[in-house]
Amino acid sequence: MKTSFLFVFFLVSFSFHAQNWSPSGANWKYSYYGFFPGYVAIAYTGDTLIDGQSSKILSKTFHGIDWNMTTVSYPIGNEITYENNGVIYLRYLNQWDTLYHFQAQVGDHWRMAKQPLTSVCPENSRLKVTATGNKIINSETRKYLVVEFCTPDLSSSGWGQDTIVENIGFTGSYFLPYDQFDGAVDGNEGGPFRCYSHDNFATYAPHFSGACDFIVGVEELATAFTIFPNPVESEIQLSEDLVSRFTHYTLFSLDGKIHQTGPLTQMINTQHLMSGNYVLEIANASQKQFAKILKID
Repeated sequence: MKTSFLFVFFLVSFSFHAQNWSPSGANWKYSYYGFFPGYVAIAYTGDTLIDGQSSKILSKTFHGIDWNMTTVSYPIGNEITYENNGVIYLRYLNQWDTLYHFQAQVGDHWRMAKQPLTSVCPENSRLKVTATGNKIINSETRKYLVVEFCTPDLSSSGWGQDTIVENIGFTGSYFLPYDQFDGAVDGNEGGPFRCYSHDNFATYAPHFSGACDFIVGVEELATAFTIFPNPVESEIQLSEDLVSRFTHYTLFSLDGKIHQTGPLTQMINTQHLMSGNYVLEIANASQKQFAKILKID
């Protein structure tokens, strides 16, 4: 009887401490770096059934500022996932991709999830495990994997390494590993990992020191400025007042890619830019302002 009691106690204790994928209250936050700052939140919002597979719905929301320098929040889609034997699967193009493989060993590798069939990067880019171990987080032991971003032949892609923590995911990169590659064409959906928590797990933020829901400092919420004339042809002209108050500039295309950056002067050469819409950001140590410009030939 005593043995049976100890066995039941062990099972209950193990169940209580076991980590599950996306439990109640699961919430991830990632920085966002477009021409307006903010963050992306991913949260468990419910369950669904896909081809007979019980799955979890993770809803994505962008929080940031808009053209009027006011805070905004809007949905940017859902991800459908489920866990089986330590592998997290993600639904993409009517099939299940491997998102994370928490049981993988050194040398194991898998194709990056949600990877388009045609892209600027090799279509079978992979994650390769280079080290494994365990770490204590909030009094829980969690496995971690160090993975390298690789080309199809498993040579380095030049994007370095990251760490995947059991039932949390990347601790440096965005939730979706291929997003940083896809951003070269379409703009990134998210950025570096900020923090993770759920109802019974305190906030874990190994590399982010600010508040997880930080958007932008009040001092940065300045009004937008205008450029005259606009459209511009070969150069952008700025007033002496702006040049005296701001120190540097960045030119973004509307997909968030940086096309030009440097110290702020009264004339910014735009001859090499293709015609189209851009965002000019001017900044100093404590403030940013933005202007929309149209480049014509």
